[in-house]
Amino acid sequence: MPLLLRNVGKHYRWIKADAAPYLAQGDVPADPVGDLKTSGNKLSVYVIADDRSNLHRVIRAITVGSLKPDHVAYVVFSSKVLEDAGIEMEEVVGKTADDAVNPLHRDLILSGNKLIALTRGILQEGEVGQILKADLLALVEQGINEGQLPEKLREWLRKK
Repeated sequence: MPLLLRNVGKHYRWIKADAAPYLAQGDVPADPVGDLKTSGNKLSVYVIADDRSNLHRVIRAITVGSLKPDHVAYVVFSSKVLEDAGIEMEEVVGKTADDAVNPLHRDLILSGNKLIALTRGILQEGEVGQILKADLLALVEQGINEGQLPEKLREWLRKK
C-alpha cells in the first residue's frame, strides 16, 4: 500500500504517547484534528515512495508555497488507514513549483466522522517527522541548483 504525506502545523501535536489516553477511550485529541484543515471537504496529501526516496523532495515542493521559510512538520501514513476508514482518494494534479511532484498529489474526500477516523488512524499507524528551517533552506537551494525548482525561488530563500 502506498505511503501518504500530509504537512501539519506542529509535530508535537502528533506524539503517540500524548494521544494514548484518548485512543484508549476510543477518542482522539483535538489538536491533531486542527492540523488536518480541509477545504470543500477535501484534504491534500502526497504519495511517498515505499523507500521514501522522494520524501524530502515532496516536503520541499509543498513548503516553498508558504510565505517564508520555517520548520516543517509532517505525518507519513499508509493508505491502508484510508481503506480502514472508508475514505476515498482522487488523483488531482498538485500546484507546487516542482513539476515532478505535482502528479503525486491526491485529495482525500472527507466527512466529519471520516476526518476523526483519519486522525485516529494516523495517530495509531503513522509517523511524525520534522525538518528544521536550516535543513529546509539547504534542500531548496539543492533543488534550485539541480533544476528541480525554478530559479526565482532564490528570492524566497532570502526571506529567511
